[in-house]
Amino acid sequence: MFKTLYGKLVVVLIGFTVIMAAIFLAVTHFSFTARVQETSQKIYRTYAKDLLSEHILSGNDRIDPAAITSVFDRLRAINPRIEIYLLDREGRILASSSRKSLLRQSVGLEPIRLFLNENSELPILGDDPSEESFRRVFSVAPVLLTDGGDGYLYFILRDLSGETLGQQIRNSYALRESIWTIAGGLLLALFVSAFIVKFIMQRLRRLTIVMDKFRQSGFAAQPDQADSRPAAYADEAAYLTETFNEMAERMLSQMQELQRTDSNRRELIANISHDLRTPLASLQGHLETLQSRSDRLSEAEKRGYLEIALRQSERLSQLVAGLFELAKLESERTAILPEPFVLADLVQDVIQQFELAASDKQIKLAADLPMDMPLVIADIGLIERALRNLIENSLRYTPAGGEIKVSLTTGEAHATVQVTDTGCGIDPAELPRIFDRFYRGEKSRSDSSGNAGLGLAITKRIMELHDSTLTVASEPGLTTIGFSLAYAGSGSALSGAEPRPHGPGTNRGRAASTAIIPQPLKTTSVAR
Repeated sequence: MFKTLYGKLVVVLIGFTVIMAAIFLAVTHFSFTARVQETSQKIYRTYAKDLLSEHILSGNDRIDPAAITSVFDRLRAINPRIEIYLLDREGRILASSSRKSLLRQSVGLEPIRLFLNENSELPILGDDPSEESFRRVFSVAPVLLTDGGDGYLYFILRDLSGETLGQQIRNSYALRESIWTIAGGLLLALFVSAFIVKFIMQRLRRLTIVMDKFRQSGFAAQPDQADSRPAAYADEAAYLTETFNEMAERMLSQMQELQRTDSNRRELIANISHDLRTPLASLQGHLETLQSRSDRLSEAEKRGYLEIALRQSERLSQLVAGLFELAKLESERTAILPEPFVLADLVQDVIQQFELAASDKQIKLAADLPMDMPLVIADIGLIERALRNLIENSLRYTPAGGEIKVSLTTGEAHATVQVTDTGCGIDPAELPRIFDRFYRGEKSRSDSSGNAGLGLAITKRIMELHDSTLTVASEPGLTTIGFSLAYAGSGSALSGAEPRPHGPGTNRGRAASTAIIPQPLKTTSVAR
C-alpha cells in the first residue's frame, strides 16, 4: 500500500495529523497554564497585603526579621500552597517559610515593581528562591522593617504553574472535554481527507490501469478511453487524461501510418524490381542472342534485335530518369524558381510537342485558351513537366479516334488548367491510388506501353511544391485532371518569392494535393 501514491498521501496525512495534535496539545498546555496563572494571580493579588494586616503586623507597623519565622510557620500550616519570604529593598531574602534549601539568596525586583503597578497585565512571574531558574506567580506587599528600612513580603503561589499537561487534564473536566472534541475533529478531518484523496486518486488509478494495458499491448492496441470531463469542469487530472487519450490516438495513428508506409515501401521495391527486371531481361536476352547467333542471323534480323535492345535500353533509361527526378523533387533541398509568365503560351508550346504523336495515334489534340489573361507565378520548367506528364498520360489511355482537350480558364485569383480525354476512364476503386509511384491502371503489368507509373506521382509532387491542388474526376469515356496556379502579384506566397526549399515535411498542414471536381463526373479525393 505504501508503495502507491495513495498510500504515501495517507501516510503524509497521518503524519500531518500527529504534528497538528502535538502542536494543539502544546498550545493547550501553554494557554491553560497561562489562564490558570492569570486567574490565580488576580485572586491572590491582595493576598500578601491582607495577610500582612491580619496576621503579621498585629498593631505594629514594622516587621522584625528575627521574629517573623514563627509567623511564617503558622501561615504555612494554614495554607501549604504558599511560601512566604521577607525581602529587603534590594530583594535579598531576610526570612523564609520554605523548608527546602534556597538556591537563590535574592529575588529579582523588576517583576515586583510590575506587580505593584495596578495597571500591569497579569500574569506576572517572579523568581522562586527554591528553584534555580523556574518562575512562578506570586503576590507581594511592601513592608517596613524594624531597622527602619523598606522591604517586601513576598508570597510564592506554588502548584499553580508546575502542573504537567497530564495533571492539568486529570484536574480539569473542561480541558478533558476540549481535548476529546479536538481529537475527534482531527480524526474526522483525517478520514475525510483520506476519502477525498481516494476519490481524486480513483481517476488517476483508472488512467494508470488503461496506460498499463496499453503498455502491455506493446502500444499497438486501442486503449480504453480514460474518463474525461467537460471543459467547464476540467482540472489537472482531466487535462492529463485528455492528453493521454490524444497521445494514444496519435501514437496508434502514426504506427498505422508507419505500417502503411512499410507496406508501400515493400510494394514499391517489388514494383521497381519488376519494372527494372523486365527491360533488363529483354535487353540482355537480345544482346546474348546477337552474340551467340550473329553468324546465323541475317542483317535484317540483327537490326531487329538491335532495335528491340535499343528500345528496352531507352525504356530503362526513362525509368531511372523518372526515379531520379521524383527523388530530387522530394528532397528537402529541392528549390523552385518562381517567375511570372503567360500560361497560355506555355500550354500552346507543350501541345505542339505532342501533335505528331497524337496524329500517329489518330487522336484529336485540341486546346481551349482565352485570348487575354493575367500572368501566373510558378516555376515554368516544372509546370511544363507537369503538363507533359498529363498529356502523355491521356495519350497512353485514349484509343484511336478519341480526343484530348487542354482547356484554360480564369478565376478571381487563379488560372485553372484541365486536361480532358475520352479514354477508358478510371475505375472508382483505383482513383485513390493513381498518384502512387509505379501504380498503373492496367490489370496486367506485362504490357509494352513503356509506362513506368511515375508521371502522375511527379506531377503531384510538382503541385505540392507550388502549394496547388491536383484534381481528378472520371467516368467511363471521360477523364479530367487539372490544377490551378496563382496570378502574379495576387498576394500569393509565390509572388516575387526567392527560390525556397521544399521537403516532405514542409507541406504539413496544407490541403491535400489531390481534390474533388464537382459532379456530374464521378470523383474522389486522393490523400498524400
